[in-house]
Amino acid sequence: MEHSKPSVRRTRRWRRDTVELAAAFLSVTAADLIAKVVLHGPDGPVVLGGSALALLTAVLLHTWWSPHAPPPTTLWRVRTTTLAHTPTTLADHQITLLSLHAHPTADELFLRTPHTLTPTALTTLLTTTGHTLQDTPTRIA
Repeated sequence: MEHSKPSVRRTRRWRRDTVELAAAFLSVTAADLIAKVVLHGPDGPVVLGGSALALLTAVLLHTWWSPHAPPPTTLWRVRTTTLAHTPTTLADHQITLLSLHAHPTADELFLRTPHTLTPTALTTLLTTTGHTLQDTPTRIA
């Protein structure tokens, strides 16, 4: 299950945005300085080569530093008449219980699963862990 707090995510995002903004200002300043040196100096090719190397290094550092995209996920709605408490089993299969809505005839679970999980596999997993499904899980997104 995901336990990261919204304030922690906002702080990390704010820091990353600040670093990227600072890098953009630094790049513009460096480009302006290089243009002036090349225009008025005898070592133009050396300065341009050094600038290209510096930019390549910055791109590589940025790629290394940037967080990787999370794997694609799918959202499901599952209606069950018997609710089993299996958070460990769900977590073992990288399934996150987003919400639970209790109704008189059936409970609705909203789950986030890996994109590769099929409706049949999700049904099998839930029924083997004690859930009695009212119908086949419905893919929401």
